[in-house]
Amino acid sequence: KGEGWAAPAADAVSTIDQAEDGENIETKSTKSKKSVRIQKPAWDQRSDPVSAKRFRRMATRYWFDYYLGASLLALAVIDNSAYYAVYFSVNGVEARLYNVVEMQLVLIPWIWPAVLTFACLGSACFAAMIILVECNELPLYSQLMNLRLYLSCVPCACLSMVVFYYTEQTKWAPFAAVCCTCFFIFVWCLYTHVRWWKQFGTASKVLIDVSGFLALVWGLFLGILFCADALDIITKSDSMQCPYADNQQMPVYLPLVSQWTCAPWKESSQTYFSRSPLDDDVKELVCSDTFLNAFGSSIDAHMFSCPSGCLLAYDNTGLTGCGVYSTDSYVCIAAIHAGIIPEEGGSGVVYGRMGLKTFEGCSKSAMTSGSRDTTDADMVYMTLPSSSTVDAGVGLARRLSSVPPTLTDSLGARFPQAFHFNNLQSTKEYIWLKDWDVTEPDSDGVNSEKPWTRIESTISGRVLGFEFSDEPLRLGQRSDFDTSSPGTITCSLTDFGVRCPNVPDLLVNLDFCQPEEKQCM
Repeated sequence: KGEGWAAPAADAVSTIDQAEDGENIETKSTKSKKSVRIQKPAWDQRSDPVSAKRFRRMATRYWFDYYLGASLLALAVIDNSAYYAVYFSVNGVEARLYNVVEMQLVLIPWIWPAVLTFACLGSACFAAMIILVECNELPLYSQLMNLRLYLSCVPCACLSMVVFYYTEQTKWAPFAAVCCTCFFIFVWCLYTHVRWWKQFGTASKVLIDVSGFLALVWGLFLGILFCADALDIITKSDSMQCPYADNQQMPVYLPLVSQWTCAPWKESSQTYFSRSPLDDDVKELVCSDTFLNAFGSSIDAHMFSCPSGCLLAYDNTGLTGCGVYSTDSYVCIAAIHAGIIPEEGGSGVVYGRMGLKTFEGCSKSAMTSGSRDTTDADMVYMTLPSSSTVDAGVGLARRLSSVPPTLTDSLGARFPQAFHFNNLQSTKEYIWLKDWDVTEPDSDGVNSEKPWTRIESTISGRVLGFEFSDEPLRLGQRSDFDTSSPGTITCSLTDFGVRCPNVPDLLVNLDFCQPEEKQCM
């Protein structure tokens, strides 16, 4: 008897009506008038060899499509993450501006908000995939991937290429973003070619194949140039003659003394610096050596050493000034007075500079210095030297000595020079790069071949006894004054030095295009 058969009672007369598969089998008992219904099990396709093979093929195809779609989605997530990396690599560059790459990014300020916007659109497409495809099981995977391709992937790749054009090998994120995008476009076109080939027309087929081929070729081309260090084929950094340097501060050139220093942008206070000595020779002084006798009319820095006993020999003469001293003052006595060396003697560095209208006297280190008025004028006229340096001596391993500018009053009397030790708040030399702004390309002073001349800074400082406050200065700006014309620059006298307005380029140049001369690492 078949499975599921229920035998009737022995004394019963049974009538069995068997229907087709899946119908009920009814047994009627003539004696007990009872009815028994028995359900025959449904047919299982897994027990059929043909149906089972088809079922396994469909399951394999399902998991293949699932993992292929997941892999493509993973590639899309990677290149979308690269766009965020591009954004963070260029965002905040306005606080730096220390090399030619950062300068070029500053001139395209729209680039980072655009990258962030299109990257967020790509993330929105991923969120839509999770909600519509994964949660609601809607067949919109390919449509959403194509939407992300047009709204996020291609625009971000173009923007990353612009950043890559300016940054070259200095930043990895733009290059990685372009390469990831090219690879994803190639793989997506290949997937579309295989999966939907029969549904497309001839024009669509050609467009898909050409797009994938061009993406692959462009990605390989950039990779080869990057690895071969040959990006100058498609970029313009060499034509500008401004090599890249990974500066952490702005290189600042002091033309009057032919020296370099470094200063950051947009700090809340001044950046103090000390000029390097003219040479490595230490000048052995005696207690009665004045600055003028020892170093002449110099505005350079010099190393010196003093013997002991100078304080005992001091007779309250030969010392004029407080912090800033006249050039006829004794250097060793002034060094003790300023607290640079003890009364037992020692060594230090003395800095030449322009003088003061009034040298004030004060009491320090058990000594009282004298005071002196140098001029009654409030204005002086500066004449630049025909050459900023002269030979400092024969047979000495030193750089050239700086020639100071000449300051005269309206009667032709020469304004004096002075010296100090760069150790007091009121006399320390400093540079303060307060801010910068981008000017229009057609503004005065802009050189189209040197785009950094569009950057106009606001600076303050005290250099060589000259003071300037909130003066405008272009990057790369150099003085073009005629040194053969005397008295062409009018300056005013202050309590701490000389102020010559509107000519900060005579004292300071901001130049990051000479890394062979100075790098601020």
